[in-house]
Amino acid sequence: MTRLEVIPDEGGPLAISPIKRRALCALLLAGEQGLSPGELMEAVWGDGYARDGSLKTCLSQLRRVLPGRIPAGGSGGYRIEFGPADTLDAHRFRALVAESAEAVRLGEHESAVRTLQEALNLWGQGEPPLADLPDHTARLRLLRDELVFERRAAQIALFRERIHLGEHRDVLGDLRRGIAEDPFSEQLHALLMTALYRSGYRAEALRHFDAVSTLLLREAGSGPGQALRQLRDAIDVDDEAAEAAQALVLDARTPAPAAPPAPAAPPPPPLAQLPPDVIDFTGREDEVARVAAFLTPGPDVTGVPIASLIGPPGVGKSALAIHIAHRLRAAFPDGQIYIHLAGMSAHPREAAEVLGELLAFMGASAESLPASTGERAALFRSMLAGRRVLVVIDDAAGAEHVQPFLPGTAGCAVIVTSRAYLTGGAGIRPFRLDPLQREEALRLLEEIIGRDRVAAEPEAADEVMAACGGFPLAVRIAGARLSAQPNWPIAYFAGRLSDRLRALRANEMTVSASIADSYDALPGPARQAFRVLALAGPGDFPVWLIAMLLGTLEAEELLETLSDRSLLVTVSAGTAGPPRYRQHDLLRDYAEAQLLDHVSERDLAVERLLLGWLELIDRADARLPGEPHFPRPARLNVELFAPDEARHLIDANPGGWFIAECANILAAIRLACDERRYRLAYGLALRLSSFLCHQSRHREAEDMWERVMTAAAAEEDTRLAAEARLRLAAVVARQPGDELRSIRMLGSCLDAFEQVKNAEGVARSLAWRALVGHRQGALDAAVGDAERGLKLAREVEDGPAEVACLRVLGLVASAEGRHDEAVRLCEPALARAEKIARETGERVYECLALDTLITLRLAAGHREQALQLCDHGRALGQETGDLPAEAAFEELAGDALAALDRPEEAIARYTRAAGLFEIAADDRRAPLCRVRIAAVHAAQGAVEEARKLAEQSAVDLENLGFQVDAEAARRAAQGW
Repeated sequence: MTRLEVIPDEGGPLAISPIKRRALCALLLAGEQGLSPGELMEAVWGDGYARDGSLKTCLSQLRRVLPGRIPAGGSGGYRIEFGPADTLDAHRFRALVAESAEAVRLGEHESAVRTLQEALNLWGQGEPPLADLPDHTARLRLLRDELVFERRAAQIALFRERIHLGEHRDVLGDLRRGIAEDPFSEQLHALLMTALYRSGYRAEALRHFDAVSTLLLREAGSGPGQALRQLRDAIDVDDEAAEAAQALVLDARTPAPAAPPAPAAPPPPPLAQLPPDVIDFTGREDEVARVAAFLTPGPDVTGVPIASLIGPPGVGKSALAIHIAHRLRAAFPDGQIYIHLAGMSAHPREAAEVLGELLAFMGASAESLPASTGERAALFRSMLAGRRVLVVIDDAAGAEHVQPFLPGTAGCAVIVTSRAYLTGGAGIRPFRLDPLQREEALRLLEEIIGRDRVAAEPEAADEVMAACGGFPLAVRIAGARLSAQPNWPIAYFAGRLSDRLRALRANEMTVSASIADSYDALPGPARQAFRVLALAGPGDFPVWLIAMLLGTLEAEELLETLSDRSLLVTVSAGTAGPPRYRQHDLLRDYAEAQLLDHVSERDLAVERLLLGWLELIDRADARLPGEPHFPRPARLNVELFAPDEARHLIDANPGGWFIAECANILAAIRLACDERRYRLAYGLALRLSSFLCHQSRHREAEDMWERVMTAAAAEEDTRLAAEARLRLAAVVARQPGDELRSIRMLGSCLDAFEQVKNAEGVARSLAWRALVGHRQGALDAAVGDAERGLKLAREVEDGPAEVACLRVLGLVASAEGRHDEAVRLCEPALARAEKIARETGERVYECLALDTLITLRLAAGHREQALQLCDHGRALGQETGDLPAEAAFEELAGDALAALDRPEEAIARYTRAAGLFEIAADDRRAPLCRVRIAAVHAAQGAVEEARKLAEQSAVDLENLGFQVDAEAARRAAQGW
């Protein structure tokens, strides 16, 4: 009973596709009761969305394979009808197990062994049991679990009979393999101890009991049961009592030695199973209040409130559940039950076994315990009926794992902790736990190591808290390590947290182990997705990114799986669009460590990620205005890795797409540099640079180009390092007050380009140095660089550098009072820019040349001509979607109107310019426009109003870090 096979009377197994195998398995397991269409669709495909046609096709094909056995679906749904000669391995298995039980009753132990072995052989070897059986529905999972439980009971019966026949040495290996599959089965441990003792390994049997005790205490919160303890004591005494105890293990029907009548059995102990509360529990006041209120509803509520605490590993779900349970003990006077299911471990506890332990603890006799899970669950509900009991279910794998332990009547309540969202269970209220806030985490650290120690090194304590990411488990481990080393400075420990997962270990507590349980429980594709998402960086990312990383069409399903298991957090995009996701830092560290063990997988994912980003950025950059004074990068003519969804988003709104993904693109550039793929990093940066420039995100651009420059220099690529340095110098030059640093960098660029004989690079470096020199007031040096750069630019036909040099020559002439000459020098710049626009479609140089020509005409007193050029420039900005350019031309129009003594029109243009600058996220230019408005008011005699507006604008500039502009605004106001 591993893989499904349909074998006709003649010939070999029939070929059946995976979908039809799943459908057939589901129908076979459901038996005569059958499955509704919705249940069958969910079983086969995992959901019932628009699957009606597929289901009909699937059943039609199955009917051709199994004629006469699948009747048309009615109100009762679909089912299998067996023919007289049909056989099913599950039926055969159960018949053989019943036959073996009869043989044991008759004392025919050898026959029982043969029959049990034949029954278990039906389950096959090597492959997992019931491999084709779908488990998407709670009902099928319950039926599957019952069948697997019957298999395990048969295995135990076989071991018992073999020991009875004296095969205690031969059975040792099989027993150990059985325990490896089910480490919490006390029956298997008892049989192994018996076999060891009978084989002469008494000390080994006692050591095994100690190991089992430790395991059960750690994983289940309670020690071995009474039968296992009695067996251990009997083996320890090593007399005839040992034989009696073993007889009870080997045959529950063997009577105990005669004894005088025992007094009446004492009543069962009180239901007070909660582990101790955490004495230093900190924070979570809101969650405690909300969960407690939900679990203690009014008397009119007839249902059972079930609070599900959900969150990633290490976030403190179990501690919170136990803390709330202790707070509510008075509200549940009939007791509190604690159940640890180990759902995320490699060996989750079986519901039937746990129910058996609970029912025995609550007073049910061994003879009254039913065999099946469903019957034991019903008995558990009956014993809780009419009582006020709180049930805490810790570490559940899913809703079906919880279902058997739910009370059936009002008065009881349930707290469940799980890393997975519990779906399919009625009445379950989820409570999502996020990491602790910084203040709460710091309070927890103070509780562990002392407030004075934290207060002595507040900055180092903040570093430790940042490394812990708000995860209480990480904070407790950090606190435990610092407590164990009272002479360690916190700063010393903080310095060791560069490798957080290695540093956050204390005795048996590790962050890695808690994450590993969740990771190991994932299906293979989800594990791979979890690993490669470490490459996405620390920001939030869209669904299509995983498609780009893996080349899969099932990206959304993979991300939902990881999110449902609390290994990703869903982030609101702030719109009605698709969700975005983020990996917590500690989880990303673990994923990265796992990815390092999959070298080829990592290499392929890095390749797909970087090339995919390159294709997408190239597409977006082509739809936005270019970066001033630099030619556009060559466009890619192929798209191999870019997902369709991302391409559609770019086509609809390239600027919005850049805003959403900028942090991820910058992370990809850092990754490319770290991977020594500096040329690819340069290509990415080249296509992001225009967006950063027009958004005035100069600090990010500076960091980006510095990284690329350093990476190229490390590989001794002089030309590419010089290109990156030139871009970096341009970014620095755009920021007021840093001209000297830009001049020095441009000098280094010139030397490098001249060394590699790159005339285009020399021309651009000279053009940029001329622009910065003019702004700095070094007019002679600016003219020298502009004239030399102009000559070179014309020789190599570098249009952007030619436009820049002509603009500088005009600006210098105007600064020296040669206004008409300045206009004549700049008009060729506009003509060259228009030629660039005709040849390439790039209009940014036209905007720059117009801006400069308007400024020069205003200085020359040509105000009407300047105003006409402003209207032309504004239309150009609107046509190209260049908001900063449109705003700049409105600002210049305000200057022209103010000079023409048309104040109301000037104020209207300045106001519109300020609004456009704010929309374009240019924080500096908007308050500068308001200073101009203040100047118009002052010229009209409203000096007080003007000074108030100028001061407010100066304060805005100061708050934004533009100190020089703020001082200039105040100086202007003093002169009014």
